[in-house]
This record gives sequence, C-alpha cells and structure tokens, in this order.
Amino acid sequence: MSKESTEKQIRLRLVYIDFWSATRNSFIVSLTLSLVLAVVNILGWLIFTVLGVVDTLNGIVSSIVGIDFMGLTNLMSFPSVLVFTLIQIIASLVCGTAIGGFAALGFNFIARITGGIRVAFTND
Repeated sequence: MSKESTEKQIRLRLVYIDFWSATRNSFIVSLTLSLVLAVVNILGWLIFTVLGVVDTLNGIVSSIVGIDFMGLTNLMSFPSVLVFTLIQIIASLVCGTAIGGFAALGFNFIARITGGIRVAFTND
C-alpha cells in the first residue's frame, strides 16, 4: 500500500525585498528584543540589589580609594537603571529598524548585479 508521491519542484529567484516590509518586520523584531533586554536589565538590577553585590563593590572601591565612596550606589539606583533602560530601548529600536531597512536596500542592489538568490520549493 505504498502511495507513489508526485513531488513537484518549483524553482524561483528572489530578486527584490520590499523596503517598507523589511523595515516594519525589523521594527517588530527590535521591539521584541528591546523589551526582553529591558526585563533583563530590571531583573539584573533586582538580583544585584537583593544579593548585595552593589554594596559589596561599593565597599571594595571605598577601601581602595580610602574615602567613603557612594558613587556606585548612586549610579546603580533604580531611577538610574530605568533611564539607562529607556535609552537602551530607544537606541535598539532606532538602530535595529535602520539595519533592517538598509539590509533590504543592500540586498536589492546586490541582487541587481548577481541576479538574486535561487530558491527551490517541493510539494510533498
């Protein structure tokens, strides 16, 4: 009872990527990665604060410098971490979206010269 499969192979050539589609998709990917990085930043700050890593490093720097150095504690305060996280989100969104758009433009330029990428599909 073996059924003979009739596989048909279709060969296409990818020669153009729409700029706005690539930009929209790269924006969504950048937004997702930015939100993941924001959660990692805030969770990292929470873990470092609960474990006392910041206070320990502050004590080490104070013993090396010889004065009561509170700069690291002020630098690692929650508002400072939030500002850093927001700056990171904005930079990641702008750069990720721009890279996606420029990659589409670059592919389109190279595809004109080389003829694109050959893709083969089979029907199972």
